[in-house]
Amino acid sequence: MRPYLILGMITLVGVPLLTTPCTAQSYSFASIDVPCSAEPPTHCPNGISRRTAIGGINPAGDIVGTYTDGVGRQHGFLLRGGRFTTIDVPGRFAGVTGDLSSVARGISPAGDIVGQFTAPYNPPFSTSVGFDSPAYCPSVTPPQSAACIKGFLYRRGSFGVVLFPGHPGAIPGRILPDGSIYGCLHDFDTMGSMFSAAWTRFGDASIAVGGGALSDPTLSYPNSMHGGATPDGSVVTGFYIDMAVMPNHQHGYFLENGVLQTYDVPNSTLTVVWDINPGREAVGTYVDQGGVQHGFVQSPDGSAPITLDVPSIAPFSSVLTIAMSINPAGVIVGQYKDTGGHTHGFVAMPATTN
Repeated sequence: MRPYLILGMITLVGVPLLTTPCTAQSYSFASIDVPCSAEPPTHCPNGISRRTAIGGINPAGDIVGTYTDGVGRQHGFLLRGGRFTTIDVPGRFAGVTGDLSSVARGISPAGDIVGQFTAPYNPPFSTSVGFDSPAYCPSVTPPQSAACIKGFLYRRGSFGVVLFPGHPGAIPGRILPDGSIYGCLHDFDTMGSMFSAAWTRFGDASIAVGGGALSDPTLSYPNSMHGGATPDGSVVTGFYIDMAVMPNHQHGYFLENGVLQTYDVPNSTLTVVWDINPGREAVGTYVDQGGVQHGFVQSPDGSAPITLDVPSIAPFSSVLTIAMSINPAGVIVGQYKDTGGHTHGFVAMPATTN
């Protein structure tokens, strides 16, 4: 089975060095857009995807994410050694032909990839299968049920489904060196029924299906999700909403030894901690009091977080930045949006340390 399709060579757009307000660390940025054919069936304008978003990076610098083609279809991708590869979950998991709408979100040091796919609404088959079947999808519009969103693991040339027992949907976001997976489970929405979840390896484990939840206080909070973890799993990051304390305010968190520590970027109205590396440098996104969304980097010494904004690139200005993942070398990946409404991936390379 060869699920990969080579799309083309990497196209990096260099941008000026950005010195962050804290001046402790500066970064050089590169913008990334996945190339795809302007011809059918993708119809990508000028041979470039309509939208590119990066979700994860491993120690070797391999990058995974998602792109949207010219007809609005979503695909996962891998960027390794300067070449793009499409990663789409086969339709056989949902009882259909062709490939399924897919998003690659995390990649391990060994190259194992996790992410999500969307099962199609295909009655009576998709509504008659078991509640926790990868093919289960109870509705399509308006809008398509979150129960149709399932998790996947791509390992050594094979795809497997990642679901949590008793729940129709799951979104795996990060995979550790030992194969443990972090993300969330959900039922029919990604609000009240979404909870942080983890899957641990057991048995042969060539395919991770199901597993068990860690003893986790975030499970008391709806709309929570594990974003990342240190390689040994000792510190887990993510976000949650605590409706009892501050309704509709989204907080980041660090979970260490069963103790949950809420984390909010100062003066923010929303904070998400998406990843953490072995040196306990954490990255994520926050929204300021003016409603502008930024990326951030938090060092392990507890000093003020560094705001990470992709510099503007002509002819458009950047208006939104999300830092999604950081590897052991401190290389950060994520996505940004420009004033033209286009979403691009980015790589931020540490330049200097004062």
